[in-house]
Amino acid sequence: MSDRIHFCISFSLLLFMVGLVIAPSSSQSTSSEPPLHYQAPVQSHQTVQKFLDEESEQTAFVSINIKEVVPETKNREIEQYIPLNVVPQIMAGKTEQQSPVTAPKPKIQFQQQSRPENQRSSRAVRQKLEQTVATANNLINQSENSFTRGLLPLVDYNLALNLAYDSKIKVAALQNRDRIKLQLLNEKRNLIQNAVEQLQSMNQPAAQGWYGDLVHARLILAQNDYEIAGAIRNRDLQQAALGQINRFANEYHAVRVEEFRVGEAGLGEFRRASRAVNLARQEQNFFNGVKKDETSLMDYTEDLRQIESAVDWFASNGAGMGRADLVDLSKAHLNYAQGKYYQNQNRESDSQNYFNDSLEQSKAAWEMRIDQYYPRGTASLHDITTTWILWNASGSALSESKSNQSVTIKQDITAGLDRMVNIADQITDRRGRMASDISLVHCLKNSEFLDELKNSQKK
Repeated sequence: MSDRIHFCISFSLLLFMVGLVIAPSSSQSTSSEPPLHYQAPVQSHQTVQKFLDEESEQTAFVSINIKEVVPETKNREIEQYIPLNVVPQIMAGKTEQQSPVTAPKPKIQFQQQSRPENQRSSRAVRQKLEQTVATANNLINQSENSFTRGLLPLVDYNLALNLAYDSKIKVAALQNRDRIKLQLLNEKRNLIQNAVEQLQSMNQPAAQGWYGDLVHARLILAQNDYEIAGAIRNRDLQQAALGQINRFANEYHAVRVEEFRVGEAGLGEFRRASRAVNLARQEQNFFNGVKKDETSLMDYTEDLRQIESAVDWFASNGAGMGRADLVDLSKAHLNYAQGKYYQNQNRESDSQNYFNDSLEQSKAAWEMRIDQYYPRGTASLHDITTTWILWNASGSALSESKSNQSVTIKQDITAGLDRMVNIADQITDRRGRMASDISLVHCLKNSEFLDELKNSQKK
């Protein structure tokens, strides 16, 4: 409780430092939803892959028979930094090398599925799969190049790597080459390890957010080790990696909270760190067979409420951090988390209401960005893309509980993705990080094809 009070006091000081002492043009908006009452334990139904998908911001697509719920997106526009050194004294100057999870390199066997009765269709599918792999490889190479040159933040680099390698793993599964999954996971691990070493070698405590990024990179590496350990079914390695995940998640959160208190970390970074702790605790309970977890989700939801209140305050005072799309996104994140809570309690009616609100709010933010802010140059292609991911996540969650609406939801979200593809194809200047942002959109479109192909093979 003292930490919460300290947080509120520090946040008030931050607002004074920013100089936003402006008379509100309208009364501060407040949430009409009553606070959550945690009357029943939260049931964890996560699998290892779902945990990793959520934390690494991967995306599944809406289909008629939804099996998974996907993560929320990132919001980077509200991140305003003041240079500050936020490095724990015990870690200053200390380097750390994580031990890799070694997995045997599988022998690659190429098997092509062909059906004599439909060779033309089979050839078209093979060509599309080859194109999907080529696009994923482009995204990997382009994002790595942008990250090493300092043009791509760590969170965006992680999103690109996860989406690209997820596409390659799906293609391998469709081609009956599941055994190369370990090879692909180890390839991704090498890139993440390189990112850790690059951040570590900078050793610039005075650089804004440097230490927080370094801890976050170590957390991402531990998550990849956890996934590899799960793939080789080594429970001891899983437990060791999970211990690293919990350790780095807590440190990542502590650093971002301290940065946020003094104005260095933005609301988006604070939300991601809070969510990392929540997911790490839930997965620890799931791994140990514990069937209830009230504290982590409660803390995460409360943090989202504080973010929503902060954005509303900025909006009522005419500040840029309270722009209309950011208001919608803060509410969409909170409603999505509350929908997950009630879904875990098997209260479908309540969860549907929250998921529906999140769907409408994220869609409104996406439309505002693509119709108004992008043409004016105040929102990037990546901003539109990450907003679409939250829209798609909310739609997936709602379709899972209301299957009668899944087709309509899918059509709407797919139309939005097609608009993004058209915008990406019209961009001619692809310097800086633009090439990787364009490939990211095409990778999302290819993932839609992969999921549809997978569903068709199940029939």
